[in-house]
Amino acid sequence: MYSQGGVSNLKLFVTLMIGIAIGFTFSQVTDTSKYEIPNIANTVRYQDLWTQSNPGQEIKEDDEGHEEESTDNYVNEVLDHDVISRNPREDNGQEEESIIRDTNQNHSIKETVVNDYRYYEVNTTIADKLYDEVKVLCWILTGPANHQKKAIHIKNTWGSRCNKLLFMSSQEDEELGAVKLPGVGEGRGKLWNKTREAFKYVYEHYLDEYDWFLKADDDTYVIVENLRLFLYPMSKDAPVYFGCKFKPHVRQGYMSGGAGYVLSRTALKRFVELGHNNRMICRKGLGGSEDAEMGRCLQNVGVVAGDSRDELLRGRFFPTQPSGHLKPKDKTSWYWRYIFYKTNDGLDCCSNYAISFHYVQPDQMYVMDYLIYQLKPFGILPTYLELPPKHNMDELLDKWRNEVSDNPL
Repeated sequence: MYSQGGVSNLKLFVTLMIGIAIGFTFSQVTDTSKYEIPNIANTVRYQDLWTQSNPGQEIKEDDEGHEEESTDNYVNEVLDHDVISRNPREDNGQEEESIIRDTNQNHSIKETVVNDYRYYEVNTTIADKLYDEVKVLCWILTGPANHQKKAIHIKNTWGSRCNKLLFMSSQEDEELGAVKLPGVGEGRGKLWNKTREAFKYVYEHYLDEYDWFLKADDDTYVIVENLRLFLYPMSKDAPVYFGCKFKPHVRQGYMSGGAGYVLSRTALKRFVELGHNNRMICRKGLGGSEDAEMGRCLQNVGVVAGDSRDELLRGRFFPTQPSGHLKPKDKTSWYWRYIFYKTNDGLDCCSNYAISFHYVQPDQMYVMDYLIYQLKPFGILPTYLELPPKHNMDELLDKWRNEVSDNPL
């Protein structure tokens, strides 16, 4: 597999910039950060905010003095609020919290007043709904040498957003919560065997508790809310898995191990019940490339390699750092020969709801977390986003099962 050295200052800067682009839109709905708005008066009004964001349009007041929008495009804006508590304390250093309730969508936004400033936490209604309805178990492929060097930083950042987080290793680690898998060792030639045993462990302990099962490396960064958004219209009962699809080695393609891939509940059942102990279907023992062997095995048990691109045909799972995709590169790179779908580089490379990136160093984990979940451009207000409709999985599976790569390289 492809490897990459240390992160240069230039790449870190690029990573900082693109983190804003891929993260702020969906995190307006999912984050716990705060907007800072000067407290002009004790009564909170959204007239000025609406005017700034929607020039030429007005918010009118009804007969009872309530603000109402004068445009159909404003139906889904999370701006029509009742303020439960409006009076901030005037003493410096004092805080007061109140709740702003969206009267149309039954959302709530917490307001905090500090030193005469109001801070508004963007609501997490949709993210909370997805957390409950799309249950994702994440397991991380790691080893003793990386427990504290890499894996712990996943636990401190994106891993906490999974419904369940496990670390799979050859040694137990109580602080990390690492599982000691039976009969596995460390080293590149042992990754496939470790992956087989990890999925078997998950099957035996958690199959009925979760809907989807994500495998990631200990240097993979995942925006879990975007993963749930993508999986929401899919069915956990369909024999399918998703990731960054590569075209060599496996007829239907296979998913990059570094970018991470996610199996439906049915896919996990088929892998363990039909393939795990059958060496005619799935390779046993040492050796083999983890992701390609997984692709062969899943194809042999009837699990379809799905398409995870967005409606603009931009990728969601990525096998390298963000900078590796945003900055145009020589098309002789291994990546361009491996990808299943013809794709672009530069700003058109990546979905606004990108899900994963690989080769993210520990310090970058925290940078990504900050850019996606905390940093906000002032004056860009949150909107109410509707969830996509459920897909007809039979039609999609037939399409993906017979799909041919359109990558000419």
